[in-house]
Amino acid sequence: MDVSKDKLLRDVYSLTIADGRKVVAEVATAEALESAKNVVNFVIITAETNNTGIITVGASTVVGAVGTRRGTPLNAGDTVSLGGVDLNEVYLDTTVNGDGVTYLYIK
Repeated sequence: MDVSKDKLLRDVYSLTIADGRKVVAEVATAEALESAKNVVNFVIITAETNNTGIITVGASTVVGAVGTRRGTPLNAGDTVSLGGVDLNEVYLDTTVNGDGVTYLYIK
């Protein structure tokens, strides 16, 4: 095996998988998915299946309210995937206090 293939295999197999959960406390208050810098290769964000409102995923400018919405809206159980992001720069807003997401990432 040449050196470049060996390095690629080491890089791939040294990846870590982890998960988390984030509840948005208040409507119209964008909250970061994580409170500290966490650059990941890939993240899958899923709106909790018991949500009664809409969770919107976006940048710090995300807005969940339907009339001024910015970002990607998720109904209960919907999923969005992002690659090469810092989880501290992925924000959530909601239309119902206490709705949330679960997420799985690889880094």
